[in-house]
Amino acid sequence: MARFIVSLYLIICGTLLFGMIIPFEGEREFSPSMRQQVQQRVRVSGEERKPVTPLFKQVAEEFSLQPEILYAIADHESGYNPWALNIEGHSIYPKTREEALSIIEKNRRKSFDVGLMQVNSYWIGKFDLSVKEALEPEENLRLGAWILRYCLDKYGNNWKAIGAYHTGSPRNLPERSRAYAVKVMKKYQQLLDKADGNKK
Repeated sequence: MARFIVSLYLIICGTLLFGMIIPFEGEREFSPSMRQQVQQRVRVSGEERKPVTPLFKQVAEEFSLQPEILYAIADHESGYNPWALNIEGHSIYPKTREEALSIIEKNRRKSFDVGLMQVNSYWIGKFDLSVKEALEPEENLRLGAWILRYCLDKYGNNWKAIGAYHTGSPRNLPERSRAYAVKVMKKYQQLLDKADGNKK
């Protein structure tokens, strides 16, 4: 009996340890606590935000990123247009927030990307955010930074993480994922070189 209890204890401890070291993928990644954490991060009140200019610097610091990578993605995704949309592969550039929201409302059952960082409706739904919140430039940038941080933590500091920002996983459309990463990384390197040149 004692052997059975010891064996059972070792199996339970081993299972718990395995789960801590190698987390299971899938819906577990989007637990209620994680969803709440992202919502709070996105909905930080104005008084709690540091008055750092530009905003890209502040958000980059929050997520341990270089501002240049956020600039590179925003440049590639939307050309810094805060109301830019993509509805199932078709880019649209509304002139106002209201026009953008109206277009989204008409296409709400389709897959769409919104704002500076072209955040996909998948992420908006996962974190139970409204499209209006996700479209706001500051919230959009913060949510895009969170997605990028998530991809970097999951896939490492390489092209796969950058590609995953666009396709969800480097295994989804691998050629498209790599091509996206190459374009963003090229812009990122140009911005880094420019920043280094300004320091000299």
